[in-house]
Amino acid sequence: MAKTTPTETLDFSTIHLEDEPDSRQFVLRINGHRARLEYDRDGDRIFLGTLDVPRPIQSLGVADVMMEKTLNWVEENSLKLIPTHPTIKGYLRKHTAWQRLLLKGVQV
Repeated sequence: MAKTTPTETLDFSTIHLEDEPDSRQFVLRINGHRARLEYDRDGDRIFLGTLDVPRPIQSLGVADVMMEKTLNWVEENSLKLIPTHPTIKGYLRKHTAWQRLLLKGVQV
């Protein structure tokens, strides 16, 4: 397998977000690595927790792609979002359009 370089670009539109409900995480598989975002669900609410992107693929923008794909999934499933990790809150502060998914009263 070829090594990933910081200048490498990937077509993230072809990479599918996997929901692993038994382990309560979303997963992206990229270049033999597994990026994951932990979550918990309670009815129509989803709590997003730790985002873990392996070091060899961090420079490819995987964290932002994982967040975008996850938030699209949350919206498609009509869930209310509650971020529980500083990384997720920071993403939502930077990308304010996604704040529409927040449970009423939740601030980032």
